[in-house]
Amino acid sequence: MTVESLDWVKSLGIMSDGKLAKFAKYEIMTLVAWAYRRVSPEHFRLCSDYMHLFWIIDDYTDNLSSTEGPREVASIKRVLADPNDLSTQPCVLEGVCQSWWKRVVDELNPPPATKRRWLRDFIIYLDSLPEEALDRETGRLRNHEEYFNLRRRSGGLLSSFEFNYMPFELADEVAEHEIVMKMSIITADLIIIANDVYSYNVEQSGGQKRVVHNIVDVVLRERQKGVQDAMDVVGTTYRDLFLALVDCYDSLPTFGNAEQDEVVREYALGLLDWVEANIEYSLGSQRYFGTRAGTEELRTDRWVEMLPLKQH
Repeated sequence: MTVESLDWVKSLGIMSDGKLAKFAKYEIMTLVAWAYRRVSPEHFRLCSDYMHLFWIIDDYTDNLSSTEGPREVASIKRVLADPNDLSTQPCVLEGVCQSWWKRVVDELNPPPATKRRWLRDFIIYLDSLPEEALDRETGRLRNHEEYFNLRRRSGGLLSSFEFNYMPFELADEVAEHEIVMKMSIITADLIIIANDVYSYNVEQSGGQKRVVHNIVDVVLRERQKGVQDAMDVVGTTYRDLFLALVDCYDSLPTFGNAEQDEVVREYALGLLDWVEANIEYSLGSQRYFGTRAGTEELRTDRWVEMLPLKQH
């Protein structure tokens, strides 16, 4: 499946061979294999391309200004509304998303309520991208609340979770039940926090603008007690959130409909899969840990040498 998805990315013609080779080293399929292990083979291929699509969007928009980004976002929204409505001179990301979204609609045939919720949350993600770009341009430093407000949107996590049940009907009153929504938000926060811990060393070496969207840096600035103190505080938060997630799962209600109960139970299990997926992917990724990635040493000692600040 890795080869098929990378071949799809290559066929889009938007990455150089060098960047594509670097892209392949990140081994995104480790994340996909854990996060979407409960779906059918046909669905899994679309999940794989979906995760690669996220990387394409993030990579491309990282280099756009806060004025260029909205044009790309508007073009993506157009093909999401109608996958056959590709403009005569499409923006780069418009063609990429059209290629994938048309297959999702044709092959998975998502039910109306499921499709509507996914579109809503994916568009929330898209709308956050120019906001991230503006932060990078202006050097805005967000506080704890402002940080999570942005990252819950810019991570695209809710739509990623919802893609687990894309072929299935799930009523709004089930999908938006208080406990189900709480599980989704907690899972998103767990992934955000873990990702920030794992990526902090690489990001801080790139200077303040690279680390501006990282919870470790937010806590470090607020407490002024050093990196290890910030890591300890973030670690405690992660532990408390994980225990809350388990409590929510144990309290998951039934809804008087066997089919709906099965779908929501699979969705809840999928959220737990996502927590594990993020850890397995991150520890095995050369993007964060170089040659130590995937080693038993990294898992057991859990120490990293701080990288020096890059000279630009």
